[in-house]
Amino acid sequence: MMSTNSLGEKPFYTLVRIARYFIDFEHCPRKVIKVKLQTFVLQCNPQSSMPKWSDIIDSAITYAYKYRAVELDAIEITRSEIDTIMALEGRQVKRLAFTLLCLAKYYNSVNDTDSGWVNSKDSEIMKMANISTSLKRQAAMYSTLVHKDLLDTSAKVDNTNVRVKYIGDDTNDVVLRITDFRNLGYQLLKYIGEPYFVCENCGITSKLKSPNAGRKQKYCTDCARKIHIQKTINPVMSKKLYRR
Repeated sequence: MMSTNSLGEKPFYTLVRIARYFIDFEHCPRKVIKVKLQTFVLQCNPQSSMPKWSDIIDSAITYAYKYRAVELDAIEITRSEIDTIMALEGRQVKRLAFTLLCLAKYYNSVNDTDSGWVNSKDSEIMKMANISTSLKRQAAMYSTLVHKDLLDTSAKVDNTNVRVKYIGDDTNDVVLRITDFRNLGYQLLKYIGEPYFVCENCGITSKLKSPNAGRKQKYCTDCARKIHIQKTINPVMSKKLYRR
């Protein structure tokens, strides 16, 4: 976010993470952190009103001090876990099970537990799993995993958290390391040999446009468009500077 001057979809949590960065790596005092966050907001949008952002920035800094930063190199997926997932019927169910496994192992690592509970929102889980379907279908997929004794649900009626029960204990048979939680569903499909690739610019996993083409696809659609625009603009700007 800092390198691209972007507040992202959730500006508050972006500010929290940047504040935590300045706490852990720059060792800045609170007053300096506030100035740095104000500068960051203005870099993202020079028209931003600082009085309107003041309370948000203060809250983000307070929140950042409550939770330590956690360094996590990767989430490791084992052969037995993949085998359990691939034994399921249905592409969407497999992607959901894979995503839940990654999230469960992430929460275990961050919280230093082995409980396997996932407390992410269903909408966020489906987005990470690259699943777009009806709520009825989503419920049916969860039900399938519960009936196969792969998930436990919360005892509380209004709690949608689930506990993943298929986390393996064979740490010596790692077959996949997850370092990016975007498009987890596509990452599973890429692993099993379907036509997906990792963008060389942003690192996101995307579907190949032309799997049978001889030329290797390097960039996702968004990056390809941005790079094309930049390549178009650069020569024009160079000519203008030369004329001046």
